[in-house]
Amino acid sequence: MDFLRPLFWPLLAGLALTLIAVPIVRRVAVSIELYDRPDSGLKPHGRPIPYLGGVAMYVGWLAALHCAMLLFPACRPQMPWIAIAGTILMLTGLIDDVHGLRPGLRLLIQAVAAAFLLYGGIGRQVAEALLAPLRGTLPAWMFADAVLTGLSGVFCIVVLAGASNSTNLIDGLDGLCAGILAIAALGFVAVASDLAGAATSSPGTAALVQALLAVAVCGICVGFLCYNFNPASIFMGDSGSLLLGFNVAVILIRFAEQHSWRWLAGALVVFGFPIFDTALAIARRWLNGKPLFIGDRSHFYDQLRDRGLSVRRTVLLCYLIGLGFVILGFALLRLHLPYLIAALAAIPIVLAIACRRLGMLRVDDAAERSGPAHGTPSKGGG
Repeated sequence: MDFLRPLFWPLLAGLALTLIAVPIVRRVAVSIELYDRPDSGLKPHGRPIPYLGGVAMYVGWLAALHCAMLLFPACRPQMPWIAIAGTILMLTGLIDDVHGLRPGLRLLIQAVAAAFLLYGGIGRQVAEALLAPLRGTLPAWMFADAVLTGLSGVFCIVVLAGASNSTNLIDGLDGLCAGILAIAALGFVAVASDLAGAATSSPGTAALVQALLAVAVCGICVGFLCYNFNPASIFMGDSGSLLLGFNVAVILIRFAEQHSWRWLAGALVVFGFPIFDTALAIARRWLNGKPLFIGDRSHFYDQLRDRGLSVRRTVLLCYLIGLGFVILGFALLRLHLPYLIAALAAIPIVLAIACRRLGMLRVDDAAERSGPAHGTPSKGGG
């Protein structure tokens, strides 16, 4: 409880500033006519909805980080680098919202953001920490400093790109992305609290950055959800979804540095809903011979809508599933390693069987009906 109590203030700062900033940026978006306009395919919402919600979330996020630096001196060396890299991702999403970016360029920018994190000391020890249990079985050259540094860099880029794109893919219905990330953020706080309790030295420091970023994400998502839940008055756009995914990536990287796979595994399952939807999208497109980077309307939530559920019921059901992943991820922390490995292997198998039996591996042709896409999923709901 002593670990959790001070986290209230960054949470409140992010929530309050987001609540204040959203109406302001919405007026700006309306004044410059920056709308997400509906079409017959990827964007089925009924009327034009203004963008720039992600900019308001960014303001709240910076406020939460500033509050964290004031309250927790131990996090001050890393927070400026997190702020710089997060700013890069937010601006990348903003440019993508307005003009569109090719997937390759987005990946290059994400690699640059990962480089800033590594330079700031975040992720440098990932390879050493993850490979430590295998030191007796892997060749000695894999533990050379240059190799470990290279592997850490690759890991950070993959996690950053994966988390950012997974978050972006669930930004398809009013309130879905913000709600799912708020729920996952609470799960990350629970995992961080467990790590803090298990740490033998400097328990607060071991989980501090993860917990602070998680409450910042929760605050800005709840604040934005007040304007974004169906019927939404503003969308976050890629500027918001990439910022949220960036925070998830940093949290996962920090858990991976703890010289145990346990907390990384738990955190990955906590983030299970976006990972599940991304894996379903990739598998579905590959099995049907469709391009991987062209959006469609056969995401998990789209298929729930096709089965007759309203937007609100679909989103609430997804929240429930997201909460289920959070509970499962926290429960895995209590398992011994062999059972943990077995559970991690069983989860995707069970989900794959369920998706196949429910007929969720078909591809919708909405992307072809709405014309060429530049490689990003629909922004039509978030």
